[in-house]
Amino acid sequence: MRPTTRILAAIGTCLAIHPWAGRADSSYLINNTTADAFLAAGSPGNPLGANLTTLNFGGAGTLAIAPASSVKGEFDSIIKFNSAGAVSQFNSTYGPGSWKITGFTLSLASNFGGQGEQPNLNALNTINAGSFGIDWLGYDAWVEGNGGGMGTPGYPAANNFVTFQSISTLFSAGSSSLGTYAYNPPGDNIYVSYSLPVDSSFAADAAAGGDISLYFYAADNEVSYLFNARSFGSNHPELDITATAAPEPWTMALLGPGFAGPLVLRSWKRRK
Repeated sequence: MRPTTRILAAIGTCLAIHPWAGRADSSYLINNTTADAFLAAGSPGNPLGANLTTLNFGGAGTLAIAPASSVKGEFDSIIKFNSAGAVSQFNSTYGPGSWKITGFTLSLASNFGGQGEQPNLNALNTINAGSFGIDWLGYDAWVEGNGGGMGTPGYPAANNFVTFQSISTLFSAGSSSLGTYAYNPPGDNIYVSYSLPVDSSFAADAAAGGDISLYFYAADNEVSYLFNARSFGSNHPELDITATAAPEPWTMALLGPGFAGPLVLRSWKRRK
């Protein structure tokens, strides 16, 4: 057997017996958030008032997105998932350090999901198609609060409950845009899924096995999106994380000289 053949055969054997070899992708569904809230600015047309920026609406059962130009004013939303279960599964499947995240799918649903519907809470805008954006946030220390619904605010100045005035703090630890998405109301209690990019900061955050914060905002002057919060009885926000096997650093180090060796040997023979 030629030297080059022996080298390649040895590398092939190492790869074949490695625990991640031949493993299919692994997927883990996080079927609810650990915290969420909408942030309301208020408007002259909002029955709660023109300025709601200091009020907390955690625990309201719903999340909302609408632009500042809407009748009831701007609504942004923030949600927090925890990826500990996903990391545990991926470590068990591939071994610690032997996997990488390859996909994120976010799924949202609402009991008010039809075009033109008016939610029971009159302070929320009528459902309408449009575009919205999602950002990953590096700041996870925000607190959902217990606003409990429209008109029953918490006390953010005392206990860090998240409000519209918290936005600068929410973005203080860095962020990444995960893109803009079209919302076409699908009807009541129907999930809509969005494939999110594997942004490096977003993926690293998820791979750390802790909290992951996502921020939602209007990307045009038309959208009015309502989706259920974790405290609602059903159809909670979901995040599906997919991972695949990835070689450990020592494996890549082995592949480098292993494949370079035959090339060096061929070059030396030509010079002879």
